[in-house]
Amino acid sequence: MAKSAKRWRRVSISVLVTLLLASGGYWLWWQLGSRAIHQQTYRHTGIVTVFVPGYGSNSLTFGPMVQRFKQDKASDQVTTIHVSADGKRTITGADRYNGKNPLINVVFADAKSPQKEVRQLTDLLHWLRVQRHVTRVNLVGHSMGSNLSFNYMTTPHANLQPQVINYVSFASEFYRDPTAQIRALPKTLHILVIGGQVFGAKGDWAVSLAGVKRLAAKFKAAGLSTTLFVYTGTPVGAYHSTLHQNPYVDAEILHFLFT
Repeated sequence: MAKSAKRWRRVSISVLVTLLLASGGYWLWWQLGSRAIHQQTYRHTGIVTVFVPGYGSNSLTFGPMVQRFKQDKASDQVTTIHVSADGKRTITGADRYNGKNPLINVVFADAKSPQKEVRQLTDLLHWLRVQRHVTRVNLVGHSMGSNLSFNYMTTPHANLQPQVINYVSFASEFYRDPTAQIRALPKTLHILVIGGQVFGAKGDWAVSLAGVKRLAAKFKAAGLSTTLFVYTGTPVGAYHSTLHQNPYVDAEILHFLFT
């Protein structure tokens, strides 16, 4: 019993030390990554930024990011709009978008139906244009959310829509050649493409880095203003579903949109 107790104590201490070291490493990584954010002053653009989440997403996909952007004084208005399976919208937060760089976090109840989500996104942006007089937007899409945003921008709309000024695509590659659709994008559009690469892997464990780079190259070949940012690191920051919980990615998006 005495040997067993000692062994258990040693194991417990080892686990505790490992957790403390991991927590300390994570804190240091976050502090170093946040330095560029805290040193910036963000301009007032008046453009509403709409965050479009990916497959199987929920309010935690972009929720923490938009709150961080508000805390970093890049925005003073944050709204979450929940879209039900039948398209009804529930608004939490600001309902008028006239502050400093308003941010809208879109949450789809049916987050595994891309065709439906594109229709719902189109209806939402039309509502923003007509009912809330939003004339200009940025679209920030993660994974399938990037594809939804791209499909929205390259589809002709019969109803009134806001103008898309900036488009952020991260953790996404298009499995069908998008060259023909890209021609439909306005030449005034500015694009930031973000990719992740876990150490020793070919991408972010879900999307290949080669595919992300190929997408950025196609945008550039079409004459569009395109910036590519690749974050390489541990799964803590470079994995497909942790890229939007990464201070280095935050800094790139904030710089691209608001500085």
